[in-house]
Amino acid sequence: MQAEERLKKELHDVAVEIDKAERKLKALRRHPAEVSKGKTRFSFITGKEQMLEAAEVAKKLDALKHREQGIRDRLHLRSQ
Repeated sequence: MQAEERLKKELHDVAVEIDKAERKLKALRRHPAEVSKGKTRFSFITGKEQMLEAAEVAKKLDALKHREQGIRDRLHLRSQ
């Protein structure tokens, strides 16, 4: 029972991390024209840096989703 509670907490923590990563990725992929008023336009270099950061966040998000699925599988096995 203690292991199941630990897995549920870990699943919740991973879900929170996934949510944060998805929001960050969405913000990074936003078109420069959609930037809120008062902010400067992006240069080509800044755009490249954002693309690289978005790729890193996408990799992290993918790893988190695999981790989440592994936790769900372990929980499912425990419940049977």
